[in-house]
Amino acid sequence: MRLPVFAALALTLASGASAATLPAPIAPASDGKLQCYSPDTSRKTCQSLAGYLARPDGGIDNPSTVLVATSPAIAMSGMAHVAVKGGQVCGFIRPEDIAASSFSIAGKPASDAQTARLRTSISAAMKPMYGQEFCTAYLPDGDGLIAKATIDGASQPGKDQRVIWVSPADGYVVAP
Repeated sequence: MRLPVFAALALTLASGASAATLPAPIAPASDGKLQCYSPDTSRKTCQSLAGYLARPDGGIDNPSTVLVATSPAIAMSGMAHVAVKGGQVCGFIRPEDIAASSFSIAGKPASDAQTARLRTSISAAMKPMYGQEFCTAYLPDGDGLIAKATIDGASQPGKDQRVIWVSPADGYVVAP
């Protein structure tokens, strides 16, 4: 099942609103590229797709679509605020970001009732992480990167993910 990239990201990229230059390690997003996490290059699928948009106030928005279940395929699309600190991308999981997220199930928008249940479930699962700072360092790995996460400065062993930069025109989607 193939799921579309977060619609607001595509519209913003198409309108050229992301023309501001972003800092390393997310500079490729200045050209409209997206980060594809855990890519399957033969099927052009990702476990998540993330973009970065410079805001007029100097902040950075991070629209993303994340696969939260595989059978049926359930994807969550939302927006977070991030900053680049010491060469890493850092941000917080906030309840208001989850409350504003949208969901798709098997490639179709979730109903209002399904969305409410999914938001409640995701919010409950993420509640212990509210208020903690998540940072990701991107280390070179052949033709891609390895994303290494920390939570409040503590490394997360076994949580590293392969990442490649892709163009929306490349046709990558979030799918199991």
